[in-house]
Amino acid sequence: MGIDIALDSMLLTDGVYHYRRWDYAKVPHAILVGPTGSGKTFLVKLIIARIGLHIKNAGVVLCDFKADDFIGLRGLPNHYEFSDCTNGLDSYYHAFLARQRGEDTSRDFRLLMFDEWASFLNTVDKKEAETARAKLSTLLMLGRAFNVHVLISQQRADAEYFAKSRDNFGLVIAMGNISKESALMFGFDRDKMEPISGVGYGHMLVNGTDLAAIKVPAVQNVAKLESYIRKAVSRPL
Repeated sequence: MGIDIALDSMLLTDGVYHYRRWDYAKVPHAILVGPTGSGKTFLVKLIIARIGLHIKNAGVVLCDFKADDFIGLRGLPNHYEFSDCTNGLDSYYHAFLARQRGEDTSRDFRLLMFDEWASFLNTVDKKEAETARAKLSTLLMLGRAFNVHVLISQQRADAEYFAKSRDNFGLVIAMGNISKESALMFGFDRDKMEPISGVGYGHMLVNGTDLAAIKVPAVQNVAKLESYIRKAVSRPL
């Protein structure tokens, strides 16, 4: 069980194509950080496409705060942009509560993908930001039992944006060369991280111990990629 994330770049130098995977049953939540131009957005698209392709009845709620990289999804049921991301979070949270209360007994895979969570929190007022952080914290702490997952993508991973719940991100993906602060926050050993000089390269850390250098693979058929993304984002919660 799991989703292929990216190729092990160290093995790739020897001609070995080995994928590093996200075992979401064991490690339910993930965060993806990295500077602009590092390849974060393409990796997010690849992950969502693989969810749509490989996980039966999977549904993804996509909160696209920048309203830029996913404009082709406008009009789909689970795609939310800019200020409407509040409604996207609420919709996902209430779907989780329905499972927790026993109103929904299904356990199909569900993912909240929130692009630029930090920017979102900095835009809303203090009360709304606190409410949003509390909802995210609940999802991170309790979602696993209900096959409810979270993937956050943003440039930095400052603690202030996650209250006390950042330890629940068992999978951390750092694209490009991340800041010292971000590395320390999630337990990366910078002495063991390879210097990054190209787009699509980064590091993946599982449960604070399993560190691997990764390379996001190229996709030959972009139309198929987009179709699988649309499939995942179109499924009703």
